[in-house]
Amino acid sequence: MAQVPKLTVILSELDTLIKPQEERRVLDFACQAEAAGYYGVHIIDHIVMGPGSACNGLPPNPRAFRWVGNQAPDQHMPSQIVMMSAIAAVTSELRLMATATLTPLRHPLLNAKNWATLDLISEGRLTITPIGGWQHEEYEAMGIDFKERGRRLDEQLAIMRLAWTETPISYRGEFYQFDDISVVPKPVQTGGPELLIGGDRLSKKVVERIVKYGSGYTLAGEPESDGLALLASEMNKAGRDINNLKTSGLVVPHFPVDDQCADLALSLEQCLPPLLAAGVDAITIKPSQYIDDPEQMPTFLKQCRERVESMCQ
Repeated sequence: MAQVPKLTVILSELDTLIKPQEERRVLDFACQAEAAGYYGVHIIDHIVMGPGSACNGLPPNPRAFRWVGNQAPDQHMPSQIVMMSAIAAVTSELRLMATATLTPLRHPLLNAKNWATLDLISEGRLTITPIGGWQHEEYEAMGIDFKERGRRLDEQLAIMRLAWTETPISYRGEFYQFDDISVVPKPVQTGGPELLIGGDRLSKKVVERIVKYGSGYTLAGEPESDGLALLASEMNKAGRDINNLKTSGLVVPHFPVDDQCADLALSLEQCLPPLLAAGVDAITIKPSQYIDDPEQMPTFLKQCRERVESMCQ
């Protein structure tokens, strides 16, 4: 009998489920997820979209995941932190998961303060997945060199950790410099909000960030053996145990027909066994890939949880 993983849901990119003016319903969905026993909700980050965001074409099924170059420039994308703050106000236990957060597009001190404030008002329920991103037009619009995003992300992580744990702080880096400043409030969680380091694979740089800053990691697919071996080795060198890292896996939808919703049973049958074998702590599913009627959300959440539990027996 496999341990039942925690269940989390993506509540962004819902244009096949609700109209843009109905974004308030996301708060209802979050409350329904909490009532159904789900662990957390994911909200995705983008500031702007450029014409090249659809350079690889839109997916045949509009409910499918929007990967690199598969995103419509005019897709509805509310502010991540504003939406998460609203969800925090209407829930009490649900984990607030700031997913694919484009950290380098904002100043690290502003990031540190905003996230600490959200962690404070949510009583320690915040998880952040910081990334560099893929859309060069978004960086150009914000006046930041796209090629610098990885180095900026590393400095951001260092500065946020300082701001969350010490007062006053000073920093001298390639992009950010300041001396003897205080950043308040401090977050509820010791060391700062939980950080899950994301990436397409466990590359050397991703592993480095996990070891230095991560509470865990999240990947789009199954982690490769070489990457896991590197992570275990580097964690050991740093005096950390890889078994203490939290891991999250994604349920990829199975669409029998391009113009219809995904089949939940087939999707779980294909994705869940390898994720369970890999020992993931949580799995993530996107409800809008399986239903087109928002009134079906409570029923879908219940059915999904029950099916996952039955597959773990």
